[in-house]
Amino acid sequence: MKRACKLAGTLLAALAVMLLLTAAGGEGKPLRRWTVEEAAFTESSKLLRNPNRGFFHLYGTLLDDETRDFQALVDGWLRHDKETALSLIEINLANYRDCPISAKGLANLEALLEALTKTDKQLVLRFLYDWSGNAQETEPDTLGRVLAHMRQLEPLLRAYSSRIFSLQGVFVGDCGEMHHSAYLSDEHVRTLIRQLEKVTDETTYLAVRTPVYWRKITNLSNPGGFSRKNTVLAVRLGLFNDGMLGSASDCGTYGTGTLAEKGPYAAWDRAEELAFQNTLCRLVPNGGEVTLDNPYNDLENAIRDLETMHVTYISRDHQAQVLSKWENTKAPAGGCFGGLDGITYMERRLGYRLVLREARLTWDRETLTVEADVQNVGFAPVYKQADAQVVLWDARSGQELAYPVAQDVRSLAGGTDKEQTLTLQARVPLAELPEGDWRVYLDLTDRATGQRILFGNDQEPGKYGYRLGEACDGEEG
Repeated sequence: MKRACKLAGTLLAALAVMLLLTAAGGEGKPLRRWTVEEAAFTESSKLLRNPNRGFFHLYGTLLDDETRDFQALVDGWLRHDKETALSLIEINLANYRDCPISAKGLANLEALLEALTKTDKQLVLRFLYDWSGNAQETEPDTLGRVLAHMRQLEPLLRAYSSRIFSLQGVFVGDCGEMHHSAYLSDEHVRTLIRQLEKVTDETTYLAVRTPVYWRKITNLSNPGGFSRKNTVLAVRLGLFNDGMLGSASDCGTYGTGTLAEKGPYAAWDRAEELAFQNTLCRLVPNGGEVTLDNPYNDLENAIRDLETMHVTYISRDHQAQVLSKWENTKAPAGGCFGGLDGITYMERRLGYRLVLREARLTWDRETLTVEADVQNVGFAPVYKQADAQVVLWDARSGQELAYPVAQDVRSLAGGTDKEQTLTLQARVPLAELPEGDWRVYLDLTDRATGQRILFGNDQEPGKYGYRLGEACDGEEG
């Protein structure tokens, strides 16, 4: 059922349910009395700094053998970058186009990654050989050299995998964008992406520039038959789009004609490619930059397409005309986002935005069941694994009890499925629950970083997470 941001039924906060349960131990024992109060939730439009989503800023470095202070470099990059949770880092390998990356070059890259781990950013990395649109002049003369560079980077890519959200591209092409390179035949691209698959941790997403590259690499035209339980490349391979909303074709990202007309391994028209992404990007991330002020990136059109594409991250640096247009346009009326400027609206909905809708605490003779209904009103899913738990804290004794939640919040696709609801549930054996004034909380954390994932509600989390309610026990009947 569709709910407005102000959830009707706030009187639930005062709900008291009296249940009598026979105490463990058999007949003749006194009955335990329970009083329950369940929390009510109101959606908020506040900023949430959650990992692996939102706007990003771009930073780049030319890797070389010079000694430098990478901590100072990173501090300078991020001095005024306080609101984003993601950074796109471009690492130019042109100095090593004719040779292996030197030991000093690798040490410098390690120093850069180490400095970045001291920040609050998750990383999107792009390795390339060109920044000026002349890749064929600066790329290695052989494909083997590119593959060798990938192999050299494996120890670092694995060592810092907990901070790397995605790896964009296959090292080649103008600005690393997979065009104007000698190494972009179907065979070459498959070879390059398979090498990246081998040298990166399975938790690191890879990304190619267009949907047709994805189809040619995987030999699939329909990504709907996979789940996160599969180990195939298809569930790690996402997209990046630096022509996003720039034209009917997203500046050459799409083609013309339909699947029926062109076959599976051609670029389709916008409508079919958006539908393809609506399926694919429920499993793998999609991000990039918007460009070229035109009707496709008028705010309401952009919202519709970013929902369909399940877009997780967008550059805050490109393109100024489009971002300015959003900043000077009001978000659609209605709900808690109504009246926000377009930039603020986009920031709130890029990637995932989880909202608590309702909590329930119920008993039978053996078990306390804790349930919380959650929706994802963002554009895209939570892609990295998250761990949910219900925590009970006794205000009398200070005792803490924690119980895992089996449901996976990554199943909430967001975007065109933003009305979908997932019930998170934990079951607490009453035999493990002594008398007390138990406060019941829900806590959700990003597994890789241990960072708490914040919910888009007015309620602020406490030490144990978001309060779902209270259960008081101890009176004897």
